[in-house]
Amino acid sequence: MNRPGPARRRIGLGVGSALLSLAPACAGADEAGFPAMEWHGFADLRYLHVESDPTWLDRALGKFRYGDGGSTDLVRANEAALTARMRLGWDWTATATLKAADRQTHPLDATEAFLHWRPASMESLRYSARLGAFFPPVSLENTGTGWTSPYTLTSSAINTWVGEELRVFGGEAQWALRLGNGDQLGLFGAGFGNNDTAGALLAWRGFSLHDYEATFGDRLPLPTRSGVIQSIFPKQAGSTQPFVEVDGRPGYYLGLSLERPGLAKFRALYYDNRARTSVVENGQYGWHTRFASLGFKSELPWALELIGQGLFGRTQMGAPMGGVFPVDADFHAYSVLLSKASGGHRLSLRHDRFSAGGDDLFPQDDNRESGRAWTVNYNYSFDFHVQHQLNLEFVWIDSNRPARELWGEAARQRENLWLLSYRVFF
Repeated sequence: MNRPGPARRRIGLGVGSALLSLAPACAGADEAGFPAMEWHGFADLRYLHVESDPTWLDRALGKFRYGDGGSTDLVRANEAALTARMRLGWDWTATATLKAADRQTHPLDATEAFLHWRPASMESLRYSARLGAFFPPVSLENTGTGWTSPYTLTSSAINTWVGEELRVFGGEAQWALRLGNGDQLGLFGAGFGNNDTAGALLAWRGFSLHDYEATFGDRLPLPTRSGVIQSIFPKQAGSTQPFVEVDGRPGYYLGLSLERPGLAKFRALYYDNRARTSVVENGQYGWHTRFASLGFKSELPWALELIGQGLFGRTQMGAPMGGVFPVDADFHAYSVLLSKASGGHRLSLRHDRFSAGGDDLFPQDDNRESGRAWTVNYNYSFDFHVQHQLNLEFVWIDSNRPARELWGEAARQRENLWLLSYRVFF
């Protein structure tokens, strides 16, 4: 089997600098003052009170980003991000986001870097394209600077997983048709590489709720404390690299959207990374992961917003024996968020449900789980030279994962998190 070399596996690391170097080559670069640079960013300081299992970042099964198995109070410089957006011409824009976050593998790394082509048009049919590395269009909540959410600090279970293991290293094309009544119908599709390991963290650790988005060079720890993963899969590294190419076969997604501006938006997407499950390269297996995602956002009376997301899919890994894969997990999740804004104040409430089933070859590798979560957030934003934001948030998770019994813990755990955050946006 022909296997990709190191350059092919890590093509994403140079995407940002390569895209920004395209400025002189893009049409219109010397017109109307182009290129023109814009900078946006934020910094986030937090106080946390957490009562939970040891965090998954310490190779355990805790659902939160922080936690040591008891009741803990922490103060953290949580994250800082900077997005550079360069207008290269009337039709071209280059965007790159750099992030520094607590527990990040590299002190400074990129989360997105892409070139966007959107020709100006007065026609009812418009088209655009993106080339580079970017988040797939799954989330309707995480629309802020650096993929933050204006509603909560903690992402939903679905969006947490998207931030951890999904990124598009490739190209996307979009078509948008404005209908006679003002509605907009959109079709989009993409081809990508460097996402063959997506599913490893979801299967072996399960769903989580936090706000950590993986960077291009990240290594995310797997729950290896029990020793089960290493005993069954000795070739598997102790951490998963979410954005590497192991089999040389591209994946794709296709989707559609329907929007009535100012009232409602609907989006559907099907994703398949087409990974070969029998390939392992430098400690990283190919995980064949595919899923369907549905989302809607509605603007209600009294300045209320309603956002719902659902996701269901399957991930498989390893060479099948007798038609059974070593790891074979189906997964489901949904969330519903209701938010009310008034002046600089916003109050949001979200409910999450998630589950995973297992039909694995090895019974000791039990990846079943089910859970639910509630998130309540109040934030207040005000301007003083730049935008400042104060957040108070509470997250409650009730989950059942039989694999916890291998750690000497009860399968069912309830975890709580209080967050007080100060953010500055610029």
